[in-house]
Amino acid sequence: MIFKKILPVATLSLALISLSACSTNKDTNPNAKKKELTTIQSKSEPRQDPQVRLKFNDIKTATAANDFKGGTSLEQVKALYGEPKSHTTKPAGDVTLDVYTWEIDGATISVQLFEDSTIARAISNFAFERKQTITKKIYDNKLPNDLTFTEVTEILGQPDVMSQAVSSDGEQLQALWSSNLKGKDNTRQIELIFKNGKLSKKSQHGLE
Repeated sequence: MIFKKILPVATLSLALISLSACSTNKDTNPNAKKKELTTIQSKSEPRQDPQVRLKFNDIKTATAANDFKGGTSLEQVKALYGEPKSHTTKPAGDVTLDVYTWEIDGATISVQLFEDSTIARAISNFAFERKQTITKKIYDNKLPNDLTFTEVTEILGQPDVMSQAVSSDGEQLQALWSSNLKGKDNTRQIELIFKNGKLSKKSQHGLE
């Protein structure tokens, strides 16, 4: 059974598009300056519940080695987020995937399942509220290639948005940080891509 390469590519693009749209918005609330908020928020969204993002960590993807079985089931995702807002299907190679989407507290959560087993997941339009502690020096000196995702989160904390997908070609995870970075404007971000569990590519914008 073979999943086409386009599956992870299409899924992983969601986080980039959504984060870009979120981070360029400016707060128009005249009372915003009274609070020292570091969360990147949209014009109309209130402070987001961190549990929306942290629950996403409980969604596990299957592996090709296990015939794409053992990923989080639909009922297990419902236990985290309730009933999905939408359900569609999409072709992937010779099979069809079920795609479910939730919209909670301004964030969008999406999972793709093969025979009730998650093989792709994404969360977008979310930003934590936390202090700006990550500098360009940390980015330059503490993020060498081949770090695992867990090792990176010990340095940077949990990413604000992320997406992950598996296929017969392997596993890819894309993560973006925006809310704990030191920089001049709200377009600052770090993007990291992990292939088969190891950091393989990184980029940043606006760090100082």
